[in-house]
Amino acid sequence: MKARYALLLLLFPVLAAHGQDPQFSQWYAAAQYLNPALTGNTHQDRIALNYRLQWPGVQPGYETYMAAYDHRFSTAPIGMGAMVLRDKAGSSGLTSTTIGLSYSYEARLSYKRALRGGVRLGYTMRGVDPSGYLFADQVIRDNAPVTIEPNLVQRTNYLDLAGGLMYYTEGFWAGVSMNHLNRPNMSLMVDGNAPLHRRVSVHAGYRFPLDGQRNLSKSETRMTLATHYKMQGKWDQLDLGAYADHKQFTAGLWYRGLPIIKAYQPGYGNNEAIVLMVGYETESQLRFVYSYDITISKLTMRSAGAHEISLIYEWPKQAKKRKHKIVPCPKF
Repeated sequence: MKARYALLLLLFPVLAAHGQDPQFSQWYAAAQYLNPALTGNTHQDRIALNYRLQWPGVQPGYETYMAAYDHRFSTAPIGMGAMVLRDKAGSSGLTSTTIGLSYSYEARLSYKRALRGGVRLGYTMRGVDPSGYLFADQVIRDNAPVTIEPNLVQRTNYLDLAGGLMYYTEGFWAGVSMNHLNRPNMSLMVDGNAPLHRRVSVHAGYRFPLDGQRNLSKSETRMTLATHYKMQGKWDQLDLGAYADHKQFTAGLWYRGLPIIKAYQPGYGNNEAIVLMVGYETESQLRFVYSYDITISKLTMRSAGAHEISLIYEWPKQAKKRKHKIVPCPKF
C-alpha cells in the first residue's frame, strides 16, 4: 500500500510538469506526424495505418496507434489531410488522443526542385484513469474504493499547432518541423501550469540507384540513406540508417541514440536501440512494413524491445494529368 502511494507521489509531478511525444521507428511512414509539409506528397491519395508496441516486457507496455488520410489536388499544388493519433502510457492509465487537420502548399523552384510548406491544427484530449492508484484519502477512509482528491483533473483538452518546411528533388530531401507552437497547457492538476515543450524535428535523406540506372523511377534496386534528429525540452535523439528497395521488397537497419555527443548523467549514455526493418509492396501499391527495436540501453532486452507495423495504400499508380507540374516526391 505504501509503495503504491509513494509511486503516485513520484508520478504525478512528472505527469503535470513534463511531456515527451510518442515516436515511431518508422518515422518516414507517418508523414503527417513527421512534418505537415509532407501532406499530399503522393500522386493523389494515401491511407496510412501505424501501430507501435514499446517495451512489452514491462507489462503492459506502451502503445501508439495512428490513422491518416491525405489527398493531393490535381488542379492546384495543394495537399490536405487528417490524422488521429492515440497513445497509452503503460499501466498508469495516462492516455492522449490527438485529431489533426493538415494543409500543405508546393512551390516549384525549377523543373527538378521544389519547396513545400505545411501547417497542422490539432485538438488533443489527455486524461488519466485514477482507478489504478491508491490515494491518501482512500487510506484514511478505510480503503475507500474511489478517491475524493480535489486537485486531480481526470481529463484536459487543448488546441495544438504545428508547422514545417521541406525542400526536395527526386533523390534528395531535407526538412524541418516544429510541433506545439502554441505551447498548450497539458497539466492534469487543478490550476496547474505545465506548458508542453515544443518538439523540433530535422530530417534529411538521399536516394540513389544500385543497378546502374540513371533514372530513379526506372531503377528496380535503390538505396536510401536517411537521418532524423528530434529534440523536446532537455531530451534529444538521432535516428541514422539506411534501407534498400529491390522490386517489391524492402529491408533496412537503423541506429537510435547520441552516444558521444550527449549523456544525461554520469554512467547513462544516450544509446537506445538498433532497429531492424523488412517490408513488401503488392502490385496494387499496398505497402506492409514491420520493424523491431533491439534495446541497447541499460534497460536491456528485458524490456522485450519494440514492435512496429505500418500499412500504407496509395492510389492511383501514376499521377493524373495536372494543371500544375510537380517534382517527383521522395518516398520514405
